[in-house]
Amino acid sequence: MIRRLNESDKNNAIQLWQEIFIEDGPSLVAYYFDTHIQIDQVIGYMEGDELVAMAHLNPYQLMWQGCLYNTYYVVGVATKLSHRRQGLMKKIMTWVLRERYDAGDVFSVLMPIDSRLYDQFGFGFIQDVAIYKFNYKNLNRKKRTIPSEEIDVETSIQLLPIYNNYKKSLTLSQNRGMRDFEHLLKEVRSENGHVVVVPDGYVVYYDFEDIFVRECIYTSDEGLMNILDYMGSVAGEKSIQWQMPKTNPLKHLIPHMKKHERLEKPFMMARILHVELLFEAMVDLLGTCTIKVIDDQIIENNHTYKIEGQVSITHEAPDITLDIESLAQWLFGYDTLESLASIRPRVTIHQHHLLYPQYPIQNYFTALI
Repeated sequence: MIRRLNESDKNNAIQLWQEIFIEDGPSLVAYYFDTHIQIDQVIGYMEGDELVAMAHLNPYQLMWQGCLYNTYYVVGVATKLSHRRQGLMKKIMTWVLRERYDAGDVFSVLMPIDSRLYDQFGFGFIQDVAIYKFNYKNLNRKKRTIPSEEIDVETSIQLLPIYNNYKKSLTLSQNRGMRDFEHLLKEVRSENGHVVVVPDGYVVYYDFEDIFVRECIYTSDEGLMNILDYMGSVAGEKSIQWQMPKTNPLKHLIPHMKKHERLEKPFMMARILHVELLFEAMVDLLGTCTIKVIDDQIIENNHTYKIEGQVSITHEAPDITLDIESLAQWLFGYDTLESLASIRPRVTIHQHHLLYPQYPIQNYFTALI
């Protein structure tokens, strides 16, 4: 039986989380279940009173291409070791897709540990990130003392204007309020991390064996330099591991040398849930074209859509045919139509003479809080 959990299931959900996500310490787990998630946002597969699999739907407001969307971030996907390879997660994800389509959600996002689980449900990667590992002293920067202030819950209001200024440059961003930053502070503190404000920016980091920079938000080039030099003063002889959007200026500042590492990896996936609603929101960006969509899970999306100042369902021959995964990767700017058509058997450009919109590589956030 699949259902939303209630308070009587909370301890079972915590136990399953601790069984699967063994790297999460007790303080982080306590923060997550006491503060971050409401238990009815957890979808569980029950065998009698036993919780054997679950997926968490964390609600977020995301800004994309100037529109605000209420959506859910799928996280905490877990099956008891004794119940794996029985198709339980397939049943949960099918249930989730149906519920969220019926609720009118336009799309959903997640950051997978193993993307193979989500490929079959129409999720596609929409963002890569760059991960740098370097030693600050090798940057040959002049040592500076950067004014800084460690932020706690009581002073977290300082983060909001910095973030709101920064997100103006993003095509996809989380719409954050004070409650979100208070949650961020509590989560970071649960893992002995730090949130520090410097002139024109702030940084979220953890002082582990290496320094790990989780989030770097700045309102000017000088703000990024301030964060970089501040992190250098914190790191000392330690290496710094820093995660940034793929399109970022750090690559111009970190020299290529044997001791430094740079890795690009897929990071965020998206799943378009309601094609017609999305096309209506993007009608000005799509121009004039006719698109046939193939969706194996949500059959209501299987139509040919005519976009011409408005959206209608048509029986006309399509200009383009795309499966639901490829549609997300095109519209979110992860890949071009031509590239997708060359590698995906269910992507076809029928009318090559038309000029289709090309969405550039997007600049996205690198964390949800």
